[in-house]
Amino acid sequence: MDKPTRILFLAHLFPMPLDSGGKIKSYYTLNSLAGRHEVSVLAYVRTAEELAHMTEVGRICERLRSISLRRGKSALILDAARSLLANKSFIVSRDYRKAMQDWVIEELNQFQPDVVHIDHLQMAQFVPFGLGFKTVLDHHNVESMIVKRVGESPGSLVSRLYARLEWPKLRRYELDICRRCDRVLTVSEEDKRILVDLDPALRSVEVVPIGVDVHHFQVVEREPAVPNVLSVATMYWPPNVDSMLYFHDEIWPLVKARAPDCVLTIAGQKPVPAIQALASDGDVRVTGYVSDSRDLARYCSVFIVPLRSGSGVRVKLLNAMAMGLPIVSTSIGAEGLDVVSGEHLLIADTPGEFSGAVVDLLNDRELGRRLGENARALVCEKYSWETVGARLLQVYEELTG
Repeated sequence: MDKPTRILFLAHLFPMPLDSGGKIKSYYTLNSLAGRHEVSVLAYVRTAEELAHMTEVGRICERLRSISLRRGKSALILDAARSLLANKSFIVSRDYRKAMQDWVIEELNQFQPDVVHIDHLQMAQFVPFGLGFKTVLDHHNVESMIVKRVGESPGSLVSRLYARLEWPKLRRYELDICRRCDRVLTVSEEDKRILVDLDPALRSVEVVPIGVDVHHFQVVEREPAVPNVLSVATMYWPPNVDSMLYFHDEIWPLVKARAPDCVLTIAGQKPVPAIQALASDGDVRVTGYVSDSRDLARYCSVFIVPLRSGSGVRVKLLNAMAMGLPIVSTSIGAEGLDVVSGEHLLIADTPGEFSGAVVDLLNDRELGRRLGENARALVCEKYSWETVGARLLQVYEELTG
């Protein structure tokens, strides 16, 4: 066996518990790398629940250290003001902590990695480039594209104004880091194309998709007592919040007009007040965090992804596909996946089209079954973590020679 590579893994999200798409991707990426190489992890920790998983994550890697990252409102306001004055990206600068900077320098000296794996763009600010080690930017999303789309979408005026100020600074920083890194990993060909269109000189971009645990997420037997439209998403992330407010206000009334008996279930951790308020509608349930989405899937008639902004690939969509659920998504929601509307899911981008697709699946169980079977076959072929992990290790072999 070839000598293992020494990898310093800088984690913006602590990789457990597996309660968000970003954490799931980070966990399986770390697991794949640590199965073949020597990995030291420096990670931000935000909650006591994450701290409770320290021992479990520590079993995966050679070394593990964590630093608390808290974001109080007053601190965020101060960070926003500083970023405006310094003409720097707020999304990056708000997560600078001197303790993390000191630990990175210390670990570089002690562990002496061959490669620094930058898991999320925000962690690149701690890396002293040009010191002899290779660098890999693991780009979960094209971050500037997310913010740009928020600025262009019909959300709140404050959000749009903030996004229009933020995204040019974030794009400038993002491209600078992409140029400095030896490899940039994107989760889809679409994200790769976006980056290369922004800078055609980029030659280091490789696609390593997000995967799904196809052994955990098996096809479920669905027997909903009532027609149930289901959304599962982190309900404090602005694009997800916007998507559900949009669905409830503009699409849901059209669905109810044709399928008055159906209900809407909105699941996902930390729902903001605007999402919680939707539960005042008697046919809408807001569950908050659900530890196992398979329990919800058994009562799902249609799974929806009505996103209008964002970037990257939706883990929640891959999970739903693995479980064989009938899915309706916008083009942005299904972006980055090798799916075909009418074969693996239904894609609709206007309220009328989206509501019509939902009602079609509510009324046609055979159509839903066929789409679900095709979706399951696709994720097993192209998006299992075994396939994705092999691709990741291949990129590392090419990088380290």
